[in-house]
Amino acid sequence: MAGKTNIRSIRLSDELMEVIEARVGETFTEKYEGLIRRCVFEEPETIKRVQEMRKELQTMEKVLAEKRKQAAELQRVIQILTNTKWQLDRA
Repeated sequence: MAGKTNIRSIRLSDELMEVIEARVGETFTEKYEGLIRRCVFEEPETIKRVQEMRKELQTMEKVLAEKRKQAAELQRVIQILTNTKWQLDRA
């Protein structure tokens, strides 16, 4: 790997330092670079997956709504049949 020619000094909050230090790597630079690379290279794929999951969730919500309608209709039919049976038993 070529030498690193960009030297910068930055100030970070304690909270961000904790996030960076929690990363995998031996040095601060490795940890920081790993975090940046992950955000830059993995974020677009993650966003795409989230969008796909939202579409799938919407589809599943529609299916669930239909199943709930069907269950309510079945419950209504069961109640009608139960009432009819009760009336026939009385007759």
